[in-house]
Amino acid sequence: MIWGERFYQMSNAIFHYDLTPTEFMVYNYLVSCAGQKDVCWPSIGRIALNCNCSENTVRKAIDALVKKRFIRRVATYEDWQDGRSRQTNNTYYILDLPQVQSATVSAPVKRYRQVESTTASPPPP
Repeated sequence: MIWGERFYQMSNAIFHYDLTPTEFMVYNYLVSCAGQKDVCWPSIGRIALNCNCSENTVRKAIDALVKKRFIRRVATYEDWQDGRSRQTNNTYYILDLPQVQSATVSAPVKRYRQVESTTASPPPP
């Protein structure tokens, strides 16, 4: 049995964005954690462990995903009884996929070279 055996759906449009493999992996991990609620709060360490990369690589990928408007990151704090507070896991909101820029692809211009026929007449009998 696979741990959890949960599934999630991802739009095929995800392949039309300029995401690095790490950004793609981290984004998919966050989507899988969020489920249908579009919000999750895994630690950087947990993301790194499940995506098989370093914590610094995860931080860079998350920064890029925020900049590209795939996710929104909100710092979360825990208040202690003595008045102090400390930052805990960030909260990640999964945003709607950004609009795909439709590239205007023109058909390549094919240029053909005119080749003269080189077929010789049959030899005389």
